[in-house]
Amino acid sequence: MVSLYKTPRTYFDHICSEYQNYPVREKLLDIGYATWHGHDIMDDIKYIIGNYSYVSIFDIHLAIRAMRAELNHVSIYDIPSSNHDTIEDDVKIFIDELMKYYRLPKGDKRKAYLAEDPSRIYFKEISLMNGWTEALNRERRAYQMYSYGHWIMFPGDGEIIRNFNINYGEQGKGYISYVYPEPWYGSPTSAKIIVLGSDVHYDDKISRIQNQKLSKTPAQCESVQMTVDGWLKLARGSFCQYFCVDEDGVHSFSDRYNSPTYSFWWNKISDMAEYIDVPLQELFDSIAVINANPYTALNVNPLEPGLLPSHYFLRQIIRYVVNHNNDVLFLLPAERLRKTWKTILGDVYDDIMAQDRIITGGVKHIDLSKGFTSEQIDRLHKTIVR
Repeated sequence: MVSLYKTPRTYFDHICSEYQNYPVREKLLDIGYATWHGHDIMDDIKYIIGNYSYVSIFDIHLAIRAMRAELNHVSIYDIPSSNHDTIEDDVKIFIDELMKYYRLPKGDKRKAYLAEDPSRIYFKEISLMNGWTEALNRERRAYQMYSYGHWIMFPGDGEIIRNFNINYGEQGKGYISYVYPEPWYGSPTSAKIIVLGSDVHYDDKISRIQNQKLSKTPAQCESVQMTVDGWLKLARGSFCQYFCVDEDGVHSFSDRYNSPTYSFWWNKISDMAEYIDVPLQELFDSIAVINANPYTALNVNPLEPGLLPSHYFLRQIIRYVVNHNNDVLFLLPAERLRKTWKTILGDVYDDIMAQDRIITGGVKHIDLSKGFTSEQIDRLHKTIVR
């Protein structure tokens, strides 16, 4: 696992010489990189508290205030004293602020930087940070969606996922290594409505047999894979690209993609089109669905392994969407998903809520055609047809 580049006291003991001799900006970049890769700096702070009795909680609070001041381009005296907060509260505020500023192009620590204005992010930055592009380019194999033993992962996710599998595999929990990742369907950077979904589901028997059948139609396999890869690369694209006709009749993209989770959302969105009174293809072209975890798992909650590097990248995508599209709506299809998405999106979730851009379904289970008020239905309709 990734850890801090230097000893913990270099970052959190403002009296020691290591702290004094290491630039604050370098500290921030180190902590940003470690956090992006799943490291919890509370472990370092607990280590200091447990092994250096002369380092007080006040000293640690002061070190964090100094780093927050550097982040926000202000004096340390402009950062409110947090002595009355727990150290856990102080760390949470600090990490939320840091990850607003932190940018990691191509997963390369040497290229990491802190944005001057964290409220602004541009598509070029998103493209450079998109580890899915790097993952797809590492090894290209014909029709890899329909083959096994080929795990495509966002850079940095793999180590966290594998450690989770090692630690919890005997409890019947774990991530399946041979299923293509499904972070989202459609184009989240250009959609008018973004559905904040749940985890990815997979029926091994059904999907394995269907993949064997689909692999015998290379042209269709290639077309589907190009579409899905385009989604991952954030190229513009519809949630449902096409309907095709062959000797067996008319098929949707859902039939060829062969993803149980995608098929679930395909059906829900089809019902939604009638519910909010918009043409189906127009809704397909205007909506994207984001999964809470891109990988297929057995008996694992979406955030059980913690936030992944791909989650921090997703947060920056949504930051970009919020900044550049004032009309996009976010659809939370069930109240039970609120805590999950609040954790994934962090400060961006608070921004979306403050701007009244989240519509929440009023039912316990995920449904896009029940539980909405007449005003919410009208708002969704106008978002699509305007």
